[in-house]
Amino acid sequence: MLINPYIYDFAAYDLWLRPLGLLYIAGMVRACGGRPILVDCMDRWDNDVLRLQKRPAPKSKLYDDGYFYKAPVEKPDGFSHVGRPYYRYGMPPEILRNKLESIQIHNKIRLILITSVMIYWYRSAQEVINLCREIFPGVAIVLGGAYATLCRDHARRHSGADYIVTGEGEPFIRDYMRETFSVNIPVAGSDTDETPRPAYDLYERLGHAALLTSRGCPYHCSFCASRTLNRRFYQRQPERVVDEIEYYARGLHIRNMAFYDDALFWNPEQHIKPILRMIIARKFNVNFHTPNGLFPKYIDDELADLMMKSGLKTLRLSFESSDPARQVAMGKVSNTELARALDRLEKAGFRRSHIKVYIMMGLPGQTRREVIDSVMYVHNLGAPISLCAFSPIPGTADWKTAIQQYGFPEDEPLLTNKSVFHVFSPDFSLKDYQTMKDMVRVLNGKLRPSAELNSDTTYVPEDAKAAVC
Repeated sequence: MLINPYIYDFAAYDLWLRPLGLLYIAGMVRACGGRPILVDCMDRWDNDVLRLQKRPAPKSKLYDDGYFYKAPVEKPDGFSHVGRPYYRYGMPPEILRNKLESIQIHNKIRLILITSVMIYWYRSAQEVINLCREIFPGVAIVLGGAYATLCRDHARRHSGADYIVTGEGEPFIRDYMRETFSVNIPVAGSDTDETPRPAYDLYERLGHAALLTSRGCPYHCSFCASRTLNRRFYQRQPERVVDEIEYYARGLHIRNMAFYDDALFWNPEQHIKPILRMIIARKFNVNFHTPNGLFPKYIDDELADLMMKSGLKTLRLSFESSDPARQVAMGKVSNTELARALDRLEKAGFRRSHIKVYIMMGLPGQTRREVIDSVMYVHNLGAPISLCAFSPIPGTADWKTAIQQYGFPEDEPLLTNKSVFHVFSPDFSLKDYQTMKDMVRVLNGKLRPSAELNSDTTYVPEDAKAAVC
C-alpha cells in the first residue's frame, strides 16, 4: 500500500500535482506480479472527499488546476506570530481511517510506503504512520520523499517508520521484492527508460498527470536541494517520453499534463525539441503545462514555435533576480536573455501577459531594493510576476548561511515553511514580505491580455511607488 498524506500549511494549491515517486514504485511492484494499492489523500477527485463537499467534481480552473478541500486547524507552537490561518488540506483523517479499515478487511498488506513531499509537512506523515500502526499492526512501514532524504536523522527519531529511504525509492523496492519474494524486477534501476511507467490507472478518475522527462538537475543553485534528492542528472529517451504521453492521452483520456523536470530545456536539440516535434506529429488533444520554471536562455525562435504548436498552455520562466552580480553568482538568466525569450514567445503566438516570471524574495544578503528593481524590470517587460519567498532547505549552501548568520534552528523542519522564515531574516520583516506581495498584486493587475509594453521602457506606476513606500 502506498500513501500520499494530507498536509498542514498556510496555503496550498493543486498545480497538477501527483505523487510521482509512489506511482513509479507502484509500476515496479506490478511489473513483478505484486498488487499495489494507492491512497492519495491529496487527490481532489477522490469520491469520498467530493461527497463530503456535496460536489460532483472538485473546484477547478480551466485546465484542471484548482483548490484542495481544506479545514482550519490550530497553528503549531511557534507560529502564533504569523497573521494567517492554518489549514489541513486534502482528505480528512476520518475518511482516511475508513479507507484504511476497508483495505485491511479485504486485502493482505505486506508493506506500507508513505511519502512526505515538503519537509515542513512531516507532521501529517507522522499521523498517517501512527494510524497505519493501529490498523495494520506488525506491517513494516517505509517513509520516503523529501523529508526522509533531507532530514534523515530527524525522521529516524520522530517519524515512527521502520525504514527511512533517502533519495529515489526504486532501489529500495527492487531489493525488497528480491529479498522478500525472490522476485527480480526486470529493470536495471531508476536511471533507465526500462523502468515501468507511473501507475496512473490506480486512480478512479483522472483530470491531469505529472510528467518527468528527466531526473535531477545539472545546475548548482545555492537555495535548491535537487542534487541531494537526485544525486545525478539524466534525461530519458524522447520517443519513450512521447509514448508515455500517448498512453495517458489515448489510453487514460487525460487532457492536462504538466512537465515537472528541474531542467526541461537542458540539451534542447537532443531532448525537448525532439519531444515537442513528436507531440505535434502525433496530434494529441492535450494541454501541456510547466509549473517549474523554464530557463529563458534556451528559448530560441524554433523552440518557441514548437512550444506553441505542441499545446503548451501554462508557461513559467525562471529569473530570480535582475541584479547582475547575483545572476553571475547563481549562474542564472541575464536580463537580456529574459527580454529576448519573452519577445520570441510573443512572436510565436503566446501572450506575454500570460507568461509568469519567478522572482525570489528574501535570499541571504538580498536587499529590498534588489527585489523592487527585479519586480519593476519584469513588469516593464509586460509579464506577470510570481513572487517566491525564500526559505532555507537542509543540505544547501543557503541552509548553512541561514544557520551561521541568522541563527536558524537546525532541528525543527516546520520552521522552513516560507511563511515563517522571515522571523529569522534581518533583511526582510513580515511587513516587507506583505508589502512586496501587495506591490506585485497591483502590478500584475495592470497587465491586460492585449498589453504590449516596450522592453526598453522604465515606466513605474504611481500606486506601485506607494506600495513600496
